[in-house]
Amino acid sequence: MIERLYKLLCKIGWHRYEIIDTQYGFGPASSTETIKCKDCGVVKIRQKN
Repeated sequence: MIERLYKLLCKIGWHRYEIIDTQYGFGPASSTETIKCKDCGVVKIRQKN
């Protein structure tokens, strides 16, 4: 039941992300994180604040 709720939330656009990889850098590019949704598997790269 709860898995169906999580899948529905993914379709709406609310994902449960986990951090897969972190790359540290200096300058304007700064650090980045690779994140993946625990339920649907969408992978994104975001700039770490």
